[in-house]
Formats: sequence, structure tokens, C-alpha cells
Amino acid sequence: MIIKGLIFDMDGLLIDTERLSFEALVYDCKQRGFELTMEQFLGIRSLSIPKCEEKFKGYFGEDFDFKDSFEKHFLYMSEHIDKYGVPMKKGADSILKYAKEQGLRLALATSTPLHIAQEYLSSLGLWQYFDKVQSAADIKNGKPAPDVYLAASSLLGLEPSECMAFEDSPNGVRSASDAGCITVMVPDLSGPDEELQKLIFASVSDLDEAVELIKNNKE
Repeated sequence: MIIKGLIFDMDGLLIDTERLSFEALVYDCKQRGFELTMEQFLGIRSLSIPKCEEKFKGYFGEDFDFKDSFEKHFLYMSEHIDKYGVPMKKGADSILKYAKEQGLRLALATSTPLHIAQEYLSSLGLWQYFDKVQSAADIKNGKPAPDVYLAASSLLGLEPSECMAFEDSPNGVRSASDAGCITVMVPDLSGPDEELQKLIFASVSDLDEAVELIKNNKE
């Protein structure tokens, strides 16, 4: 196996924002008279914004103002982050630093709009590590379609098979795997089920453990 590049999801993988996003969406939905469950939230993780809108309208009806709700949820998250900072996941800084030292090419493949991703990662000193960035918000088909990983690997000048991709959610795993990346799951809110086990190269507990995985499989 020859690994030349690493591609990272962001929310729930590099930064611990999935729980914060859930709390913000629950709060906003409650203001609108709706109850968002954890099960419903798990179904939208890593999806593109249009796909999320489809899900929400399925949950709460066609009249649900998803665009306003999603914008408000980002405002709630920003207020929390302004007060407490962006929570970084264990090993996020270590793996990016190690990868750079090894001469690996790095890309970000996130469903979050890039201006928000840049704000979050810059505050932690992580944005500087990425050679290329790709948001699913800027392409036609977001996760779980493979497009964002195909685009990210192309930006790196690499084949997907030369890239190890790191994801925390089922939709993200499907996206990376279908693109042909060497897919590693770092579970956040849920672990790999029997279906996902067939799609991943490995599952690790955190990004520090992922560093050891890269060391053992780089050559």
C-alpha cells in the first residue's frame, strides 16, 4: 500500500462540533414547535446542505423553513464558540503535524461551508496544514455521494486509491469508500455497523491511534 495523501472530514473528526450542532438544531427546532431526535440527527450527519433540507422537510413537512433554521443553528454555534472556543478532537493537531513532517499531501473534505471551516480551523492553528480544501457545499452531489472525495483527491493531484480518508459518520464513510479511498473510521456519535465494516480499511478510537495506523501502512 502506498499512501501519498490524507483527506479529512472536519465536524466530529477534527473538531468536536457534532454534539454542539445537535444541541443548536434541537433548540432551533423547538422554537419552531418541532422536536428533533438524536436518531433523526444521526441521519443527516455529513450530508450536503440540500440533502439535509430534504431530510428536514421529510421530518417536519414541506413548509419547514430549513434555510432559516440552518442559518440560525450556525449563529447559536458561533455564540457558543465565541464564548468557549472550538473544541478540538484528540490527536487532530498531532496527525496533521506528523503528516506534514512525512511529506504527505493533505486535503479537507467537509460538508460545512468553507468560510466557516476556515474560521473554526484557523482558530486552532489547523487550517495552515491543508494543501487543498473542498466543501461539499460547492459541488453538485454532497456526501454520501463520492464527489467531494473525488474532487479532493484530484485537487491533490492523486488517485483516490493513493489517499487515506478519515471519517466519523456513516454518510462520510460511504462517500470516501465509493470514491475509492483507503477509508478509516474514527467513530464519534456512532460506530461502524456490519455494513460499514465492509467499507472501511480500519476503525480507530482517535486520531492519535490513526497516526500509528499511517506509520504501519505508509510503505
